[in-house]
Amino acid sequence: MALTPSLWWNSTDFPSLRSKAGHHDTTVHEKVAPAVVNETILKHKHEEAQTAIDREVHQDHYHTSVQPVKDREVLPEKHQHNIIPVEHREHQHGNPEAIKARLEQERLQFQNTHSEGRVEESHSVAPVIAGEHVHHHVHEVRLIDI
Repeated sequence: MALTPSLWWNSTDFPSLRSKAGHHDTTVHEKVAPAVVNETILKHKHEEAQTAIDREVHQDHYHTSVQPVKDREVLPEKHQHNIIPVEHREHQHGNPEAIKARLEQERLQFQNTHSEGRVEESHSVAPVIAGEHVHHHVHEVRLIDI
């Protein structure tokens, strides 16, 4: 005897199947992973060549001054500092060992990635830099007026 659909599905034999008709049973399992750093480094090497020229020019100057015979003494300034000693205060809130352990545990949850690309090289030649230094030599002739 072959089963017909009407004999196979009888609503009086399976009341629990009918009560769940049109309803969905969904279970969601969610896990949020910590943020990580994905770092890619692309290196660029640039070489710049520049020529520098340094010139020195010596120039002599002569100055004559008349110096009277008077002795004057200038004493150095005296400074007195009145400083109050530093007062150190320390305030601790909470349990530092527990806080440090919790922060270390949180830090260990994150892992960073690091990758380096190939080095890109470039070269250029900069313009010539020329500098001139003038050295002034002052020769003073002192005449004493008595």
